[in-house]
Amino acid sequence: MGHSRHSARYTRPVCGRAYETYTDEALAFLSSNGQPPSLEWLRPNFNLAPTQNSPVVVMRNGTRTFEAFRWGLVPFWAKTVQAASKYSLINARGEEIAEKRTYARLLQRRRCVVPLSGFYEWKREDKTKRPFAIHLQNRSVMCVAGVWDRWQPAGEPDPIHSFSIVTTKANSFMAEIHDRMPVILDAEDIEHWLDPEVQEPEHVLPLVRPCPPEWLAAYEVSTAVNSAQNNSPVVLEPRTP
Repeated sequence: MGHSRHSARYTRPVCGRAYETYTDEALAFLSSNGQPPSLEWLRPNFNLAPTQNSPVVVMRNGTRTFEAFRWGLVPFWAKTVQAASKYSLINARGEEIAEKRTYARLLQRRRCVVPLSGFYEWKREDKTKRPFAIHLQNRSVMCVAGVWDRWQPAGEPDPIHSFSIVTTKANSFMAEIHDRMPVILDAEDIEHWLDPEVQEPEHVLPLVRPCPPEWLAAYEVSTAVNSAQNNSPVVLEPRTP
């Protein structure tokens, strides 16, 4: 998205894959003016993996803007992008986000929304893991809470903007698949989450909670999704017996 999507070797934690198959028109409700954004760089991604770029929504001068950020936070203290990758900062645990030095400042001042069509999660059964696609019942775009940072490489003119997805304990629906899930925001939450005037953790943390279970639906997909190199509509097809 905007930049080449490449995959990397990493250990997959909770919410370590997602998909983004929406159009500009589907994102209109996230714009400040209610109009579809004109994102020439927007492309469907059927198997979004860490180190790839994803659309995010951030506030710039009081206006919601859509930008392509790297999934996998490169924090302010990182010496290199490679060093940051070792910590696999693709998720920020909501229970710890206000205390962790990597995230505390971002929770106050650098929150974002990550629009997804859905995400993948693996259900462990004995020695096997079955992948599922999880999506919203009634909306084509899932608005996930994120935090972002800006990292300036030494000697380079362009900074790297990156993000982590905020996670929480699973609701009763997700608990059948995994014990964690991303924080999924409703319309009212989005406004509050992005508001730059809201900086006190006690006014933000109430949003870090599991969504109602009735919001979600899921179906099993094939293990083709296990490899980030498989990035086509095939990975979203329901698994056949």
